[in-house]
Amino acid sequence: MAEELAKAMAAEEDPPAFVPTNITVGEFLVQYEDAVRDTMKRRSFETYLDIVRLHVLPALRNTKLKDLTRKQVQRMYARKRDEGLSAARVRRIHGVLSSALNHALRWRLVEHNVCKEVSPPRVPPPEIRPFSLDEAKRFLATAQGDRFEALYVLGMTSGMRLGELGGLFWSDVDLARRVLYVQRALITGHGGQTLESPKTSGSRRGISLTAKVVDALLRHRKQQQAEGFPVEGDVLVFTNRAGNPVNPSHLLYRSFKPLLKRAGLPDTTFHAATRHTCCCILLMQGVNPKAVSLQLGHSSVAFTLQKYAHFLPGFGDNGAMDAALS
Repeated sequence: MAEELAKAMAAEEDPPAFVPTNITVGEFLVQYEDAVRDTMKRRSFETYLDIVRLHVLPALRNTKLKDLTRKQVQRMYARKRDEGLSAARVRRIHGVLSSALNHALRWRLVEHNVCKEVSPPRVPPPEIRPFSLDEAKRFLATAQGDRFEALYVLGMTSGMRLGELGGLFWSDVDLARRVLYVQRALITGHGGQTLESPKTSGSRRGISLTAKVVDALLRHRKQQQAEGFPVEGDVLVFTNRAGNPVNPSHLLYRSFKPLLKRAGLPDTTFHAATRHTCCCILLMQGVNPKAVSLQLGHSSVAFTLQKYAHFLPGFGDNGAMDAALS
């Protein structure tokens, strides 16, 4: 393939649109992995590796890339659904494979991306089940005295993601001015835990702190000092009892889930209990959607409205139809 491209360039001809090669899907994915390793966030790259290892290679490893067909890919998706994979997971497989084949197309290893001809399963939008105001108050009341009380109060009042809470430094927090700055996130993956840039550029943001969370953070700081941990500068606000970064799995199953049970609340995710709840409470209280979008670090106010519009006060016709037809 390289020789044919070189000849075309030497002859001042347009490079061929497609150079036949006997490379297999498995061999191509090794090349693709090397090409994108440093272009993805760590967690995204680990997800890619898992999907390729568990799903794509077992089905397509030895297939010649140039011979890969729509039918083969569609059959793989159907088989994964039959094996019990969710529609969302199969669509993730589809996204990984399609992205890889876009590179193959750019490298002139294939004539077209067969994933463009495939129909991945439809994924219904997830149901958002935030806490009601009463449930939110009950959860925070139950969390009083918990080692991570301040983390829960901050999560619910700010809408910060769990990774953002885990990556928060005391130097990011100005309790006197009642503001903090989201600068990084704690990422937990196969290779341990690292501090990385937030999810998107909009995720870097300042957040005003409520009086309730300032009080909780002051108590938390006092507790950290009593345990001998530093509470100034570039050190983590939330740690485990050894002073190390919080392990999300340990937090969820040793603290968060038991709190839900003690509060008599339905089993839910940390994301729903804090981030979703924060967004919905703010909207129901009439806070400007643009301000809510900025606080949560959404990509746009359009995204916020698309996802949470039904929580806006007065959502509906406000009796307009009754008045018109009376």
